[in-house]
Amino acid sequence: MPTNVTRTISRLARSTGLSRRLLLATGLLLPLLLTVPAVHAQGTPTAAVKTVVENILAVLRKPDYNLENDRAAISAEIRRAFDDVAMAQSVLSTNWKNISPAQQQEFKGLLLQTIESTYIGRIKVYTNEVVEFRKEEVNENRASVDSVILSGTGNIPVNYKLRKRNDGWFIYDVEVENVSMVSSYRDTYRSIFTKDGIDGLIAQMKDKIAEMEK
Repeated sequence: MPTNVTRTISRLARSTGLSRRLLLATGLLLPLLLTVPAVHAQGTPTAAVKTVVENILAVLRKPDYNLENDRAAISAEIRRAFDDVAMAQSVLSTNWKNISPAQQQEFKGLLLQTIESTYIGRIKVYTNEVVEFRKEEVNENRASVDSVILSGTGNIPVNYKLRKRNDGWFIYDVEVENVSMVSSYRDTYRSIFTKDGIDGLIAQMKDKIAEMEK
């Protein structure tokens, strides 16, 4: 792996509190994680994720692809990817109800921005790995889609958690090698919230986002 990529992984691991392995895997997964756009309610979760793969790969494989030029489009896809309310509630857990609506809105936006900055920072790791979809499980408005990234350094199992809304299926968590993205953020933020409250957490999130975007 190139030195600059290794340094980026280490820096992002320090700034986000996520493990180096999880960041590497999510970097490889970027085309899959970026978005689950609105699909017809009758569509399956797997079909929704496969649609995402095709759409994002089409961008990445453009002859004139350039991260800076295509960043706005990628950003828009990321922001359509996740069920931001479900994700924010899960990350803050019981503390979600203890903050004001204005604080909820700000935290939700910063969490989405944190994910966006992290994934955009990892996009250069993508090297055209093969992805296989193995299994789908649906329980009313919740679903999971199991997949495996076939990489030169080994296979990486990935499980997508989705929720069905009126406008389609949306990701609210991703597990990479049984490590939950939401749980990782929850663990990172819990101690900050306990010590400094929501205002302290929001301030630190803003600092980390600014650091990642440099």
